[in-house]
Amino acid sequence: MKYLNRCARDFIHDTLVGGKDLWDAVEKEEAIHYVITHPNGWEGFQQQQLRDAAVMAGLVKGDEGNAPRITFLSEGEASLHFATWKGLLDGAVDVSICVVSLNWR
Repeated sequence: MKYLNRCARDFIHDTLVGGKDLWDAVEKEEAIHYVITHPNGWEGFQQQQLRDAAVMAGLVKGDEGNAPRITFLSEGEASLHFATWKGLLDGAVDVSICVVSLNWR
């Protein structure tokens, strides 16, 4: 997780105008929100292990106040969001009557 975070930081630094200033500002304010995907069926125990790994990697602090900075998303939810975003469901699903409810933790 630490390596992936560093790669994201380097990418933002190198590709966005003012990317270093942007990263530094959100990092200083602890405004970075992490979305961690996991296999379908993973629940509390596995998510807690991922949360502990994020703390060990230094992404968030271990106190409860930082818990909202991590959102867990199952593979199925991530796939649905990607397919919707890319328009892959156009014509297959009538989105005017489709309601997707997400359980954000």
